[in-house]
Amino acid sequence: MIPDPPEPRDGPPGRPRQGVMVGVLLLVTCYLTGLAVNNLVVSDVAGTINRIFPRIGQGNTVDTTSVNEAWRVVQDQYVLRSVSADVGTKGAEKGVIDMLKQQYNDRFTTYYNADQYAQLQRNLSGQRNGSIGIALEARCAGETVCPANTTATELVIEEVLHNQPAEKAGLRNGDVLVSVDGVDLATADPDITKRLDDAAKRIRGAPGTTVTLGVLRHGQPITVTVTRADLHIPAVYSQRFGPVLDVQVTGFDQNSGSDLRKQVQDGIAAGATSILLDLRANPGGLVSEAQSIASQFLQFVKGKEEDVVVRRGRMAQSSKAPLGDPNTAQKVEHDTITSGGVAPNQKMVVLVDENSASASEIVAAALHDYHRGTLVGQRTFGKGSVQEDFPLPDGSDLHLTVERWFGPNGESIDGTGITPDQPTTLPDPDHRFRLDAQSADPSVDTQLQAGLALLR
Repeated sequence: MIPDPPEPRDGPPGRPRQGVMVGVLLLVTCYLTGLAVNNLVVSDVAGTINRIFPRIGQGNTVDTTSVNEAWRVVQDQYVLRSVSADVGTKGAEKGVIDMLKQQYNDRFTTYYNADQYAQLQRNLSGQRNGSIGIALEARCAGETVCPANTTATELVIEEVLHNQPAEKAGLRNGDVLVSVDGVDLATADPDITKRLDDAAKRIRGAPGTTVTLGVLRHGQPITVTVTRADLHIPAVYSQRFGPVLDVQVTGFDQNSGSDLRKQVQDGIAAGATSILLDLRANPGGLVSEAQSIASQFLQFVKGKEEDVVVRRGRMAQSSKAPLGDPNTAQKVEHDTITSGGVAPNQKMVVLVDENSASASEIVAAALHDYHRGTLVGQRTFGKGSVQEDFPLPDGSDLHLTVERWFGPNGESIDGTGITPDQPTTLPDPDHRFRLDAQSADPSVDTQLQAGLALLR
């Protein structure tokens, strides 16, 4: 099952981001597909359309006679002759998902075509194929984040990952992208959103080939040639600030739990006496990894500390519970604290923000409910549902909401998020200190400094 990354900001609190983030890793990840690529996977994905349809309509089967008749009318009457049956198949698959989204206001159930589903699987394994290790954002003049209701005018490199081809070639945060392989992007498409998509497609390519980017740095034109590669992007990074071990988790990808465990062990062995767990801008990932990471800081005590998270599915609707009554759940899963945590007693702070979602919120809720860590930052995104992938024979995928999750205290954060113990704002995303990419100095990161102050 997959907790989906948040959609582009459309309701949760926090400063709205202008433009569309693109990982030219490349990241046009499906965080939806901008905050519904990652989020809660607990088991191997499986299933077919025949397995899904009986669940729709409260146990009724789909009226295939009507579906077939609709397709017959298209074949007989549509303006174009000989429309491929593949169009009808994909349309029927996507149509089921669209109706669920519309009927139940489900932002995270979605349909992936074969390419999108393959990209999702690569993202969850930390793979970025034919990429250079940057992300683009549409911004206003001066490389500034656009205020609300303002149209962006520039494509800015707002993320350059450490030790990846782009950084090694000399690209820097804040570079304004002007051209790709000699093609002037503004001339190619004046619409900033289409220009962003066009740039992403042009930058991606076969590993081992080169791409030449024309950028403006402080107004001066620079040309940089980068060799594309298949990248493996770690999800866990750490660094000591004196006795404080800063552990930044960027996603709950495969093996992130074991990676975090080792880095925490090494940090404590080197002298760290407290932990700062940074979950900011983390859209989620595998629930199994959320369980593993939370368990490194918790101790199972029967009747006191047991569950990291409880997942409930197949619930009945009612007028009082249009999205399902948890007490009627036919499926209840307890993801318990696993034994052997490496830091169950060290003083701890957890950093969160409005883009901490799904699996990030599972970990934050567990550590908060058990009074294990102090939460610092901004209210989280508020994604309390669980998705599972059901691949179809044609390579596409039904990404269905199958459960809602509840914290150890029984709370649902869906649509509301988690309010930090110590609310602390960041002037803008450019002030966030990062270990995975070029970023601001830690001294200007107000949330980081607030966390360090509590631990010191």
